[in-house]
Amino acid sequence: MRVLRTVLALLAALLAGLAAVLAGTGALVEEAARRPEMIRGIAETVAEDPDVRAAIPGAVTGVLEDAVPDQIPDQLTQVAEDIVRPIAQRVAEDPDVARSWGETADQARRAWLLDLAEARRTPEPVPGGDFTIPFGPVAQTGVAAALGDVETDLRENRYNLPGQGLLERIVGMDVGDWAADTIVAPMYDRAAALRDATDLRMTVQVDALREIDRTQVARGVAASVHWRWALALAAVLLVAAALTAPMRWRGPALALAGVVTLAGGLLLRSMLGPEDLALTAPEGSPHGVVTLVRQVEQALRPAVADAVRPYPDALVAGAAVALAGGLVLFALELLAGRGRSTRPAR
Repeated sequence: MRVLRTVLALLAALLAGLAAVLAGTGALVEEAARRPEMIRGIAETVAEDPDVRAAIPGAVTGVLEDAVPDQIPDQLTQVAEDIVRPIAQRVAEDPDVARSWGETADQARRAWLLDLAEARRTPEPVPGGDFTIPFGPVAQTGVAAALGDVETDLRENRYNLPGQGLLERIVGMDVGDWAADTIVAPMYDRAAALRDATDLRMTVQVDALREIDRTQVARGVAASVHWRWALALAAVLLVAAALTAPMRWRGPALALAGVVTLAGGLLLRSMLGPEDLALTAPEGSPHGVVTLVRQVEQALRPAVADAVRPYPDALVAGAAVALAGGLVLFALELLAGRGRSTRPAR
């Protein structure tokens, strides 16, 4: 009977540790997949990174230069370049751009959930580790705002363009109004087209999910909403293990639950390593876009690590408490048992 109680107690402790790991993993998955706060926070942190902000003008300049009308005379090419450059710089400095990163990342999250739902209805296996993040909506927001400011500055002659007075005498018109009508106005259409621009999309690759079919990922995301039940089950099983275990086995049972939880927390931490994230730009993207993607990758890794770290850390901390409590309880049980064995008989 004592052996059976011991086996049942250890089995309950083992299952309690596994349930705790499932609860911690489910809480992380639900937060990342079902709630916008984590993804928005990561995206806005990336947008505020100095290296990312410094790379934005180069990416925007590349796509805006294509929008400069071909009919601009060669003598005024420098004027067009002087107008495009501050537009790109204002995009990097616009505070609304950081918020646009968050909104775009949240749109990508919702699109990913729709892809998961579609994958569950598709018999063919689909890798679950690739996510597409469009930078186009961010560029559209920043460029549209910057264009309005630049147009106002041009019409009010706030620009000190090189040779502006000489050009006005040669062409016989106000260069500011001409630039606003000829260069800036067509760019509004280009800004609207940026939202769906394929060369401004980034593909995020997660190595931990690369070999997992998207259908399995969809099942995991669907099951993550039940993580509180898993946590409650872990607590019930731990209490059951403590009540079932015979003398001198309560401490080892509690310690076993801690060891299992600790192993799960460390495994989860290793699976979420920042080096497992990679970003790629579409083939044929302008050099400025490729540079931006590279800087975003460097900023994304620590931002993701900071966002997900509390979940494996909570498992490790809870496991340490359970392990330490089990060892202390085991020592107390040994001392209590030794005291009874050495007590003189009456």
